[in-house]
Amino acid sequence: MRIEVDCTWQGKTIKPFWRECVGGGRVAEALRADFQNHLEMVQREFPFRYIRMHGLFHEDMMVYREENGSAILNWQYVDLVYDHWLSIGIRPFVELGFMPYDMASGDQTCFWWKGNVTPPRDWALWERLVEAFVRHVIDHYGRDEVRRWYFEVWNEPNLAYFWKEADFAAYMQLYERSVRAIKRVDPALRVGGPATTGSGANPGRPSWGREFLEACVRGQLPVDFFSTHPYPTLHPVDVDNRGFMKWDEPDRLNRDLQGAADVLARSTYAGAERHYTEWSSSPSPRDKCHDTAFMAPFIVRSNWMARGLADSLSFWVVSDIFEEGRIGDGPFHGGFGLINIQGLKKPSYHGYWFLSRMGPTELAGGDSYAVTRHDDGRVVILTWNYCHYTTEGNDSRRFAAATGTGVYDLFEQKSDREFECVLKGLGSAARVEVTRFDRASGSVFDAWVGMGSPKHLLREDAAALRRAAELAVTVTRQESCDGVLTLKHAVPAHGVTLVEVTGL
Repeated sequence: MRIEVDCTWQGKTIKPFWRECVGGGRVAEALRADFQNHLEMVQREFPFRYIRMHGLFHEDMMVYREENGSAILNWQYVDLVYDHWLSIGIRPFVELGFMPYDMASGDQTCFWWKGNVTPPRDWALWERLVEAFVRHVIDHYGRDEVRRWYFEVWNEPNLAYFWKEADFAAYMQLYERSVRAIKRVDPALRVGGPATTGSGANPGRPSWGREFLEACVRGQLPVDFFSTHPYPTLHPVDVDNRGFMKWDEPDRLNRDLQGAADVLARSTYAGAERHYTEWSSSPSPRDKCHDTAFMAPFIVRSNWMARGLADSLSFWVVSDIFEEGRIGDGPFHGGFGLINIQGLKKPSYHGYWFLSRMGPTELAGGDSYAVTRHDDGRVVILTWNYCHYTTEGNDSRRFAAATGTGVYDLFEQKSDREFECVLKGLGSAARVEVTRFDRASGSVFDAWVGMGSPKHLLREDAAALRRAAELAVTVTRQESCDGVLTLKHAVPAHGVTLVEVTGL
């Protein structure tokens, strides 16, 4: 592929929505030193602005209990979590949930850690809890700070697993009570929902999207942002991993985001922000492809092709320290994380690192390349070789049965992709730094399989894998010809290559 770029062109401004938000498991996990270390790694290399996690009001946060008919509130663990986040430059994207046990109307729970998913036995109790929480964080962090946060009401209430009987009317009661409580404290605080799961076999039709917005119009309820979870699967896996998934076509994300934009545009809330508060290649915490080299070009391509369609697209999640279905067995178990339990960078980590290197001005772009410029004139060329699932391999049961690198047989088999980049408008010479990721350079999963896929890592194993997880970098000086520099490189299947050109 030949890419011609005029480096002096004014270009188009990019909104890097991929930097806005990232997910985590449940809030109590953020009290752990190892999780904090993983989040700090991310913030050092490609910082996000917000983080969203489940279980703010769950029992292990010890926020709410009743004794002798009186409510007792305790914000100490919440403060420890938020204090740490703010100290490393990341803010809460608050998810309000799940139901405190002493407030719940039933005993239905979700996940290994048993988050209660029933409505409150008394709606006034929930409203008072939300109001008390908001007043506390304003007292603790200041009104100006909290006005920068987001408050999302619940998680995936359109699934009976996460909200009793997936009762839409009860959810709208929850939303109304939550909005009322938050806006009573400060009308400038940002509230939204419905945080529904992906649209499954109905691409471009966000679950509960139209219904939620119409109900908010009837109830005269504010919607500062609209949220849903555009996972690209046709048949979502059940949380206990007994079901199966199939994946949609490569541009499914764009179809879902455009569909949500269309729903908003036809509503009273056309100006609402669009926050997609969970997203990955699938909603399963035991999907083997989450560990593979597939994830780096998947992340890069998906985010680049969706530019302009979102205010945030929150990757699910930072770390494999993630206990929805207990901790995963073995160092690579298909977990959601950018980082595995032992602190090793997974291919998905590198995907976000590559995105973070792009400049704010787009000079050229397509489905396998992006060219941007930084304010200092440095030009960044990002190329990738994305391989989608095959028709035969498009079933998570096939992935579950695959062993070792046999998982790659379920993706398209592509040869190296050749790129010729012709940059015009440069000086007489340039510094050219090339950073490569592929199965042989930076893919910790492939290195782990190469050492025999040990279920338990020795210290020496972890040290070797930490080295193998680093990217390959070369730096050269190259002369231009009359201000024109031609660069050639090849990108293997499941690979990503970054070329950074600085005029000398």
